[in-house]
Amino acid sequence: MLKCRASAQKCSHSQQALADLEAMAGGDPRQRRRLALGRIAERWQQWQALSWEETPESLIRCDRER
Repeated sequence: MLKCRASAQKCSHSQQALADLEAMAGGDPRQRRRLALGRIAERWQQWQALSWEETPESLIRCDRER
């Protein structure tokens, strides 16, 4: 089926697969992208910043001495 649809649309199999997935997802692609970026931003804000006991310079110095 994918091969037939790709031939009819004159596109590659991967392009047709992507078009099929977008059609299955439904809705406005820009809205889906905004929602996905919003979910990523929410998850990012939930993460705690890593606390380092050493400065980046001292870590590099220690690595060079190794």
